[in-house]
Amino acid sequence: MLENPILLATLICFLLGLALSGLVRLVPALALGSMVFPIVFLASYVLTYQQVPPFPPVGATNKIFYITLVAALIGFVLDLSLQTADYGKVLAVIMPLSIVGWIGSPRFVKPDIDLIATSLGLWLGGIALLWRLDTAAKTPAERNGGSIVGTAMLMVLLVAFAPIALLGGSSTSLMLCLAATGGLAAVALCELAIPRHAFGASAVFGVGCGLLAMIDTVTLITRQVDLAALALLLLIPYAGEVSARFLLPPNRIRGRVRQVLIGTLTASPILLVMAVLLLRHPESFKS
Repeated sequence: MLENPILLATLICFLLGLALSGLVRLVPALALGSMVFPIVFLASYVLTYQQVPPFPPVGATNKIFYITLVAALIGFVLDLSLQTADYGKVLAVIMPLSIVGWIGSPRFVKPDIDLIATSLGLWLGGIALLWRLDTAAKTPAERNGGSIVGTAMLMVLLVAFAPIALLGGSSTSLMLCLAATGGLAAVALCELAIPRHAFGASAVFGVGCGLLAMIDTVTLITRQVDLAALALLLLIPYAGEVSARFLLPPNRIRGRVRQVLIGTLTASPILLVMAVLLLRHPESFKS
């Protein structure tokens, strides 16, 4: 099993997530706990590409690392600040636009209608994703938010995008998604065992922007992504909260049990994503 690079990278990130989550519980600063999320993502990048990319980055895949790093540091500053609500929402609008512009800059030399429409969709989709993650980070568990729910959103988004990236011609993005999911799974387990409630802005913008950079790279650079399946990813951040309103009575199911159930419901759109991929790309699932 350890000879499989994807499984090995996932295991390493899982152990790293366990170690870092344990260490930050010895420090009272919640901002440090939130930085575990982007650190795990950056580690999964290094394990996938076997390097820290040069700076300034050359190529879209190298930009993913620095987008994640810068976004995480900005989030860390917000976590240290006392008033972050307004800034978080503003960044949720600005960051996706910046990522689309930087990742897609080689394509924008000769723009066409399809490229402009796709870029606009990526920007608006990025806003919806970051906005919802930021809301979950600032919403208490009693109101269907909290660290477990936010972590589950990130994990499900990564898992759902993995097959889309593979069919879009990027096996490295598949590995990066699965390795990062392994690390976040360890963070979630630690949160279940010893609650810390450290899902902050660095987690939202670090991992969130890293994911957006991956999506934009596969969509704008390889240009082989299934846009229908990609659009379904937008259901994931909202699936848990909407389902909870109908399936989880607020006065009967509370605490961590409620968070786990909401996190599980968040994964429901994966079935729809896989169904679309199976129907539209049946030849890729043969053998």
